[in-house]
Amino acid sequence: MDKLSVLMLGTGSPRPDLERAGSAQVLFIDSLPILIDCGEGTTAQLMKAGIAPEKVNHLWLTHLHSDHVLGYGQFLLGGWAMGRRKLTVVGPVGTKKFHETILGMFKEDIDYRTSLGRPSNGVLDVNVIEVDEAGKVECDLPANVTAEHMIHNVTTLAYRFDVGEKAVVFSGDTAPTPKLVELAKGADILIHDACLSTNVTYKNPSNPELQKIWTELQKEHCTPEQAGETAREAGVKQLILTHFLPNIDVEKAFCEAAEVFAGKVIVGKDLEKIEVK
Repeated sequence: MDKLSVLMLGTGSPRPDLERAGSAQVLFIDSLPILIDCGEGTTAQLMKAGIAPEKVNHLWLTHLHSDHVLGYGQFLLGGWAMGRRKLTVVGPVGTKKFHETILGMFKEDIDYRTSLGRPSNGVLDVNVIEVDEAGKVECDLPANVTAEHMIHNVTTLAYRFDVGEKAVVFSGDTAPTPKLVELAKGADILIHDACLSTNVTYKNPSNPELQKIWTELQKEHCTPEQAGETAREAGVKQLILTHFLPNIDVEKAFCEAAEVFAGKVIVGKDLEKIEVK
């Protein structure tokens, strides 16, 4: 039976935070690492966790917002420099253009390194797969992967990985949606956006700019309570909250989710590993 686990590489947001790197997780199927999102600092986080970046040959992007992809250039070029010779990247429509933009930005760099004798495979032959419809995603992983569109201000995908009788779901960024409830039905772990956790940044009601931002964020993200409600309705076993702004109230985030969801609640932190029991 395959062993599944999730490593929370980065649990942060677009705001720089010394405690939380940009959004990224690793799903392990036995010893096979599958990277989900690639925010700022992802490559360094992989190395801190003892994972050689060149050994990560699969990257799945939920969407193309900066906090989910800013680490891609370093992951792509750094991993290639360290010996990666094969890479598959899966993401929403626009992923190919994003990848090609990175290659264009660093064309002279890549040309120089290939002129030194480094083979171009692993950087110029990346297999980029764009997912334009919900449903099963054809891939070469030892898993059945299903994608579903979420509610966000850009095209955003949630992914469900089924391995045998076990399942792990990554929500991406989203407001509450029945589509995620359906996708996550009976999953062992649901990793869920909880960006709307209480934090010090938006505590000043007299600041109209922050009031407007907070109001708009509620259209495309979730509170811990909303994440808990999705987990409850979907009947998942474990809920992992992530995507936090700096200085959240961790205890309050846990309590808000635990009040509506009777399963195990984890307020994610960087480099925390959770096993599927």
